[in-house]
Amino acid sequence: MNMIAPIRSADARNSIFGRLQTLIASRPASPDAARAEARHLISLAMADTWQADGLWGAADAFHAHFDFMMQTIEINGADDPNLRTLRTKCRFYLDQVEALCQSMSH
Repeated sequence: MNMIAPIRSADARNSIFGRLQTLIASRPASPDAARAEARHLISLAMADTWQADGLWGAADAFHAHFDFMMQTIEINGADDPNLRTLRTKCRFYLDQVEALCQSMSH
């Protein structure tokens, strides 16, 4: 499984992952609302998979980094230089979730 290149699809999951990518890249006004939206979108992406247990590990890592990113925004503001690294880690774990979803859909 290629964990460097993002995997894109033509199905409904692409829009879910696109919304997550947008959420990661944005500067949400409310970190709590952003956390809830991220959890909701990940759950939607995983809802129809046959191997959800494996996905939850990658999803949990995504959420841990996303939550830390939201805490950093709350404490230090959206201009904190450490946010770039946290956004990169969020994208990496999101790509893992997406790749696992794609591999199970074939």
